[in-house]
Amino acid sequence: MKVNAKITKIIDKPDSSIKAFASVTLDGYFAVHGVKVCDGEKGLFVSMPSTSYTSNGESKYRDTFHPITKGAREALTQEVLDKYDAAISQTQDEGIEIQDLPEDEEECEELDEPEPEPEMSM
Repeated sequence: MKVNAKITKIIDKPDSSIKAFASVTLDGYFAVHGVKVCDGEKGLFVSMPSTSYTSNGESKYRDTFHPITKGAREALTQEVLDKYDAAISQTQDEGIEIQDLPEDEEECEELDEPEPEPEMSM
């Protein structure tokens, strides 16, 4: 699987865990927008696009897209973080202005959930 990422927005808000937004294409057939680069306790990580809902009065989030296999997750994460590093280097080298995070954007949540196992159908 060929994964291509593009950093669409870098965020300059020190108190935000969101550091950037990215779009990803998969094999040139599918596009995923709203992928976030986040800074957590263990360093940078990639957060998938999600939708929010309320359950028992508590706000919860569910990914609208996520890789199924560990290999796919690693490929997507590596590509996004590599492009993020390159974009940060470019902004430092060229003095490109970084955008502030809009007030209505959600913060990133680190999920320690195990990845779902792929289902085999015959």
